[in-house]
Amino acid sequence: MSSKFPSPIGGIPYPHDFAPALVFTILYALLAPIAAWRMIVKSSRSLVILGTVIFTVERIADFAIRAAEAEKPNIRTTSFFVGWLQNAYGMGYLSMAMDLGNLARLFVANALLSSPATAPSVIPPPPIIPFTGDWEEEQPLTMAGGPRGDASSSYSKLPLTEHVPFGDEAHLRVVFKRMKIVMLVLRLTALFPAITSGSIFFYGTKSPTIALIVQLTRYGSALVVLVSQFLVLGLVLWALQTRPQRTPRKPALYLLAMISVVIIPTVYRLAAMRSYTLSLTAMGPGSMNGPTAKALFYTFHIAPEWISGVMLLAVNVKNMFGVTTTGH
Repeated sequence: MSSKFPSPIGGIPYPHDFAPALVFTILYALLAPIAAWRMIVKSSRSLVILGTVIFTVERIADFAIRAAEAEKPNIRTTSFFVGWLQNAYGMGYLSMAMDLGNLARLFVANALLSSPATAPSVIPPPPIIPFTGDWEEEQPLTMAGGPRGDASSSYSKLPLTEHVPFGDEAHLRVVFKRMKIVMLVLRLTALFPAITSGSIFFYGTKSPTIALIVQLTRYGSALVVLVSQFLVLGLVLWALQTRPQRTPRKPALYLLAMISVVIIPTVYRLAAMRSYTLSLTAMGPGSMNGPTAKALFYTFHIAPEWISGVMLLAVNVKNMFGVTTTGH
C-alpha cells in the first residue's frame, strides 16, 4: 500500500488548468517588455528589482509548461516537470518577497539617514553699530525694555543654538547595517529549503523519509519568508509612525500595499501544505487536483504574485523610493 506524501502545490495540471494557465502565460508575456524596459533604460535600472524581472520571464515558461501538461497526460507526472513546477512555485514568490524586503529596507534607510548630520544653526550676533561720540551723548540711558545694561549680558539670555529636527541619527546607521545582514541571512535561509523541497519532491512520492524532508523544508522556507515579510512591513509602519515628516507618505503606502499583496501567497502556501495525498493524479480531498483547489491556487497564489509584480514594475523605483542603480 502506498504511503501518503505532501500534495503538490497547485496540483497536477489537468484539462481544466489549460485556460487559466494560458491566461497567465499571456499576462506575464505582456508584463515582460515592461520588466525589460526597466532594466534597459538607465533612468529606471536598479538591481533591487532584478529578482522580479527574472521571475516575470520565468513565469512565462512556467505557465507555458503548465498549459502543455494540461493537454498532454504523458508528461504530467514525469519527474522533470513535477520538480520544475514545484521549484517554480516555491521560489518565484520568494524572489519577489525578498526584492520588496530589500526595497523597504533601502527606502526607510534613505529616508531617515540621507539628510545632513544634525548641525546647530547659530543665531547671528546683533549688528555692530559704529561708535560715534555724538550718538553716545544724544542717546538716553534707558530703553523701552528697562535700564540700558551690558549688551553682552542681554545677548547671553538668548538661545545660542537652534537644533534642526530630524537630523541624521547615527545609531540608526548601525541598526540598518545589521538589518542588511539579517535580511541576507533570511533570504538564504528561505532559498535553500525552497530549492531542496522542489528538487526532491518527486522522490518524496516514493519514499516516506524524503516526503518528510520535503514537508519540513517547504514549511521552513515559507515560515522564514513570512517572518521577513512582517519584519519589513513593521519597518515601514514604524517609519511612518515615528518619523512621519521624513518618510514620504505615498511611496510608503504604495510599498505597504505591495508587501501586503505578496503576503497572500505565503499564507496560502502554509495553509495548503497541510494536505497529503496517495497519488499525484488523485482527485480526492487534499489532492489539490479538484476544481475548487485549483481555483484557490490561482486566486491566492498566482494572481497576487502577478498583481504585486505589476505594481513593482509599473513605477520607477529609483525616483519613487530613492534607490540607486546598484541597489543602495
